[in-house]
Order: sequence, then C-alpha cells, then structure tokens
Amino acid sequence: MSLIIRMIKHSVNERRRPITITLQSAPRVVSSCYMKSIRILLLLTFLALAGSTAMAQSYRKWEFINPADLQITISADTPEIITGQTATFTITIRNRTDKTVNIPYKTGQQWDMAVYHDRTQIFRWSQGLTWADAPHSIPLKSGETRSQQLSWDSIDRNGLPLPQGIYKVQGMVMTQPRYLVSNDCAIRLLPNEIKKTELIDAKLNQIFEIELPRYVGVRELTWQIEYVYNDNRISVHRVEKTADKTKIFFHPKRVGHVTFHMFAHHDTQDATVSFERRTFRVEVK
Repeated sequence: MSLIIRMIKHSVNERRRPITITLQSAPRVVSSCYMKSIRILLLLTFLALAGSTAMAQSYRKWEFINPADLQITISADTPEIITGQTATFTITIRNRTDKTVNIPYKTGQQWDMAVYHDRTQIFRWSQGLTWADAPHSIPLKSGETRSQQLSWDSIDRNGLPLPQGIYKVQGMVMTQPRYLVSNDCAIRLLPNEIKKTELIDAKLNQIFEIELPRYVGVRELTWQIEYVYNDNRISVHRVEKTADKTKIFFHPKRVGHVTFHMFAHHDTQDATVSFERRTFRVEVK
C-alpha cells in the first residue's frame, strides 16, 4: 500500500481547493534473493537426508551380521530360589536363517549377563573381568545353536541375601561391533522356609477355611496372600484370630482350580523380608 499526495496549485484570486490525498495499492514483490534462499535450504535438506540414509546403509554393512538372523534367548534352571543362593541361567544363540552365519567377536569374551531389580542393574557377570583383544569369528550353520551357562549369587556387596521378590535377567552375546541382547527372564527370590503345597477340595458356594500360626515366639505375624491363578474363582470372606491361630475363610464362587501363596511377615517388617511361604491349591467342584 503506497500513499500518494497531490498538491494542487491555485492563484490568489482563485478559490482555494482542498489537498487531495489518494491511497493506491502497489503490487507485492517477492525478492529474488529470498526465493534463492528457499531453494538452497531445500537442496541442503535433501542432501542431508540422502547422506544420512547412505551412512545408515554403510553402518549396517559394517555390522558384519544382521541381528534379525540370530535368536538370542535366556532361561533359568529354576524360576525360584531361596534368597542368598546361586541361580544358574542358560544363554542360547540360534541361527534362524537357511545359510551359515559367521559370528564375529572382538575379544575372548563371547557371553555376558545382567540382573535388574526395579529397572536398576544390580549385577553384571563381566564386571571386574578382562579379556585380551582377539578378533575372531565362529560359524553357525542353519538352525544350529550354541549355549553357555552363567551363574549369579543372590547376595549384596556385604554378602547378605538380597531382598525377596522378582528380578529380571538378560543374556548377551558379545558380537562385534555391538552385542546382542536376549529376551527378559524372571526369577523370584524366596524366604528361607518353604512349605509344601497343600491341596484343598472345596464345594461351590460353601465357605472353607485355612489355619495359619498367629505368632512366632512373642511376635505376631501378618499373612499376605498372593494369587498365582484365580480368575475370580475364590475370594476372602473373613478373617478370625484365636489365641494362637489366624483363620482365613474363603468363598468359592466358580468351578475350577486356584493356586495362591501365603507369605508370613512380622507385623512391623518390610514386605520383602518374609520368612515363610505356604502354598495352597484349591479345587472348586
């Protein structure tokens, strides 16, 4: 938008005329320099994307193996141990292709393992160990597997048993240039005293009970229930306490089987420091 002011001259004897102000629209002109900057910016963006794609492709070729060609798994010899004991795990690598795959290693280390509690790594099998540089590769035929067993002592740095609960374990195959990680494996640390599973036959909609000790010495116990499998088949109806017993009454609501654990705690103790577990399997008919 431009502003045009027209001055109209007049003589002395002539009647004065007002100044005329006229507003006119001017065409919008885009600078050629601005358009050139846009073109250059687009060209640089295209070159950057092309370069990153090429780098990614070259990096994949440099990795020597395709991680999708191999299956890494880990399994525990037993899903539960008493806290403070040693757990053993088996790490397996399998060639899932129809051709031989050469697995490259940078050092003499081929395996590793990590243990996590509440997403925090508390143990690494290779910590404190060293291996000499020894680049080599091991061929793995189609469908062939290789396995290794690694152990973990469930104690802390002071040699005391770790808190009870569920821990997550991952196995690793230390390939070059980056290691491959297995699935997650869960293992549970249990209290020192484990009772045998008790079988209970129950009838539909007929209340049944279990009896548990109320005291250990002079200290009262708190019993915590944990269902392994329930599917709303039974529920706690009420709890009664006698001089030396805690009675828990259950209501069977659906036909089927239910398995649950009862953990004993001192009334003022942390839930991760139970000292006894009792297991019950109920058949509702």
